[in-house]
Amino acid sequence: MHLTKRLLYLLIPLAIPIILATTLQLLLYIGGIYIIFILCLCTVDYLTNPFINGIEINRKVNSKFSLGVENCVSVNIINRTQHIVKLAIKDDFPDEFIYKDVLHSCVIQPSDEYQLTYNLTPIRRGIYQFGDLNVRCSGKLGLVVRQYKVIANTEIKVYPNLQAIREYELLIKRGMLHQIGLKSSRLFGEGTEMERLRDYYPDDDFRRIDWKATARHRKPIVREYETERSQDVIIMLDTGRLMATPVMLSKSDLPDDDDSFKYYMLKLDYAINTTLMTAYVSMLRGDKIGLLAFADNVHQYLSPKPGKKQFLTMLESTYALPVIPVEPDFESAFTYLSTKQRKRALIILFTDILDKDSAEGIAKYVLQFSKHHLVVCVTLADSGIIDLSKKKATDSKSVYQKAIAERLLQEKNAILEVLRLQGVIAIDVPAHQLTMTVINKYLELKAKSMI
Repeated sequence: MHLTKRLLYLLIPLAIPIILATTLQLLLYIGGIYIIFILCLCTVDYLTNPFINGIEINRKVNSKFSLGVENCVSVNIINRTQHIVKLAIKDDFPDEFIYKDVLHSCVIQPSDEYQLTYNLTPIRRGIYQFGDLNVRCSGKLGLVVRQYKVIANTEIKVYPNLQAIREYELLIKRGMLHQIGLKSSRLFGEGTEMERLRDYYPDDDFRRIDWKATARHRKPIVREYETERSQDVIIMLDTGRLMATPVMLSKSDLPDDDDSFKYYMLKLDYAINTTLMTAYVSMLRGDKIGLLAFADNVHQYLSPKPGKKQFLTMLESTYALPVIPVEPDFESAFTYLSTKQRKRALIILFTDILDKDSAEGIAKYVLQFSKHHLVVCVTLADSGIIDLSKKKATDSKSVYQKAIAERLLQEKNAILEVLRLQGVIAIDVPAHQLTMTVINKYLELKAKSMI
């Protein structure tokens, strides 16, 4: 039970009999009667609290959360009383999630329903527990606040970013893929055999418009060309120690507090989000998708297969994929894949590179593999280091930080240049650009029939 400001205001008059008690003892009896009266009011207010039998509260939450993005949680409240109800609700969600508000207040009219919503951003994959709902309800007289606990234990699983896939499905139906960074010139194949005519979408190249069909239907009609299907796309995930490097989330995803430095995701988690989205786009385009996860040895392999069932299998395989704190063995990974994959395929390797020696080692195996396959090496740039290199130095500390950041970037560029000089397709982008950059590269290579 908690006291309200209204009750404290009612207790202020007690100061008068206490101060004047030495001159008129009768005032003490009056003060005592006043206290008993206030206590009676508080007791009535406590016992008639509407939450006892007139308020119904339950939490609605998806059992699958998406990693690294905001997930909506809703609390449904039904007021079955004939009184206005004032509530303050604190949900017991996992501490590892990013949040903006902890306490949520609401006022519900008599015989009305209210839905309270808030967002949580998970930054690690795995299984988490929601606890109970802690609710404070003001009494009818507004003198005391009664606290209750609503049993609402729920288990949820944090998967790679599924929201991006839902958004992709929605935008592809609307023909608005340009909104998420997909380039229109790469949406369809560059083949010569026309597959069908269809309505014009904002993403389409105007050169694809069929003017005869447009005149006949009196609306823009475009030609869609058939691209080669059933090609193999295999994603290699390095789960070694360098992929455990933390990368700061986008500033727009962070709460406004002094602890924002602790909000980051691992490079492996960014790579897994991109892996799932790339696999989904490949699946929709009729390609077969496969996966190889490795560190000091191969610990996960899915041979390329088409269809949604394969995508769901990949989702479950990456859901709990751990970082293994060892040096990755690229030789064993590529050797293993060469024994499994005979048909030409697009190999997308997600890894990190520490120095020129490791870059030359990767280039050696990639070049051997490139004789029969097309290999793309993807590394993730640290946006925090990029920001430091661009930040204007104002004191000795910032000068030192800027110099270190610029040196790290120069070393990273030199390392990637080693790969490019060896003929390797190398991509290095900040975390928030990773997914669309990789998908655009996949569409570009497919459109040019390089796979």
